[in-house]
Amino acid sequence: MNAKPKLRIGIPGDYLPFGIINEDSPLGFAGHDVDLAAELCREAGLAPLFVLTTWPTFMTDLAEGRFDIAAGGVSWVPERARLTDALPRYAPFAKVALIRRDSIERFQTPEDLNQPDVRVIKNPGGTNERWVDANLTRAQVATVADNATIPARIANEVGDVMITDSFEAHWYASRDVRLTLAMNGRHLTPTAWKTMLVRRGARRPVLPGRQIPRRFRTACPDPLFCLGSPGARRCSSDAGCQMAGCRQTF
Repeated sequence: MNAKPKLRIGIPGDYLPFGIINEDSPLGFAGHDVDLAAELCREAGLAPLFVLTTWPTFMTDLAEGRFDIAAGGVSWVPERARLTDALPRYAPFAKVALIRRDSIERFQTPEDLNQPDVRVIKNPGGTNERWVDANLTRAQVATVADNATIPARIANEVGDVMITDSFEAHWYASRDVRLTLAMNGRHLTPTAWKTMLVRRGARRPVLPGRQIPRRFRTACPDPLFCLGSPGARRCSSDAGCQMAGCRQTF
């Protein structure tokens, strides 16, 4: 029997809940975008092959043909869209500040984040770094390559603030009682969207109805919190979000 043609999917593998290295998974990775890519490949008759990349290099890796699609928590931004094709956008989000719970009173406004005694830890190469560099010019800023280790550094008092997307912040805050969102989760940016970037000329998955499958979208009042809450399920019916107390619909 002929093997299915492969679709190569680049993923940084350090960004929950979208994609994380997982040696116990047959795909080598786990997370929302891993499941989504596998589903799109199934619909298109392709076999997913996940390729490890990094946030600073994924656009170059995509352009040079190391893989066909970039995924794993990639934000849609105009400059990326000019260089690639993209699948339909999904998972609306905004930037927030992840802090220790004992620092709630310290960080009451965005200006409180940008002080000389504030230690900010950022990961390189993405939109989080871009926001930090543009807005936290007075703070002490350190760069850590492995994004997945930063929340623990905040919790362990190595740093004070991590700027990240609302879903990642909620994912970690819901699992570590030492962490919470500054300013009660106040958004620091307008709403943006996640996507999968497609190298021009690459095989493009055929989407049912040209849309992201319903169970991989989100409709939570605080975007993607449904993916970050213990025991929550992805939305899978016309009823919309099945998270307790959520009445949002698609």
